[in-house]
Amino acid sequence: MTASRTETLLDAAIRDVAHAEMRRARQIRLVAELEGPERALAQQVLAEIERTLAIARTHRSLLLSLEDDA
Repeated sequence: MTASRTETLLDAAIRDVAHAEMRRARQIRLVAELEGPERALAQQVLAEIERTLAIARTHRSLLLSLEDDA
């Protein structure tokens, strides 16, 4: 993989993590405002966002390790 391609993928991974972190923060605020069944559903969405964020962070870490090996 070329260095420029790796940098492009890494930039996208960094951006993905940043967006997921912003979505997570918004969802946490929303959960705090809700009650009852709506809150439970919002918490489920938050759990999905957190799983997505974990995957995005792993992807970013993998790309960073590939960059270090280059």
